[in-house]
Amino acid sequence: MIDYLDERIIEILKKDSRRPFVDIANQLKVSEGTIRSRVRRLVDEDIIQSFTIKTSSKNVKAIIEININVNVNTSDVATKIAKFDGVSEVYEVTGEEDIVAIIDVTSSPQLNEIIERIRRFDNVQSTRTRLILNEHFGGI
Repeated sequence: MIDYLDERIIEILKKDSRRPFVDIANQLKVSEGTIRSRVRRLVDEDIIQSFTIKTSSKNVKAIIEININVNVNTSDVATKIAKFDGVSEVYEVTGEEDIVAIIDVTSSPQLNEIIERIRRFDNVQSTRTRLILNEHFGGI
């Protein structure tokens, strides 16, 4: 169970996973030890699953929307796609598409290779790709 302080810590770490605990403590007006123990507990309880980085926008970034056949285990397809190099995130979603993949590669040919690999899955009906032109991240 997480409380408001845990939520605030998570929000800060989502924006900058390298942010020093002492800075977080100062912002939230608690001790550094409190932040350290809360983060350790959140990791131990698998609420925080990893610490990651964002790369510069110099790469080719895209969103691939994927429709799969009915009566197919969406999680199986999503898990396979998530293992591809260049795929940073995969979501199972509601709506017109079944899966959305976020791609971060260094070239258009690499993006095209991922799209073609996804299209070769027997259960994939269609894909739609959207290039990301600009990124805007929420602030705290």
